[in-house]
Amino acid sequence: MLSGFIHYCFSDKLKQVNYNMNPKEEIKLAEVQDEQSENVEVILTLNGNTKHIQWNKQIPLLDAMLNAGIDAPHSCCRGTCGTCVCKLEEGEVRLRRNFVLSEVHIQQGLILTCVSAPISKSIKINYDEF
Repeated sequence: MLSGFIHYCFSDKLKQVNYNMNPKEEIKLAEVQDEQSENVEVILTLNGNTKHIQWNKQIPLLDAMLNAGIDAPHSCCRGTCGTCVCKLEEGEVRLRRNFVLSEVHIQQGLILTCVSAPISKSIKINYDEF
């Protein structure tokens, strides 16, 4: 059996994980793994249906929805037309570019899914009410 420590560095935090873990250490390891997860949980409402999907942080939100088989409205895929606009009800995203939404729209929680990058670990969006 292996014994010793492995050092992990995530987000400038030094984490130690012992090979001989007790249950509390296993929980800590799970928390570290969650921190580095490549996915964001998305709850979305579209046409009266609510769905849960995983969003890979490396791709725009629209692509994650299309990959999950959701027929989300879209057209330009560049942040210029506004077809993919929806309301962000929970969580936080960053718009990589925006040629459509005014500051007032953004303050109301409107986002463009084609150019949205995640900031929080989970989000809730709504296409039906905005």
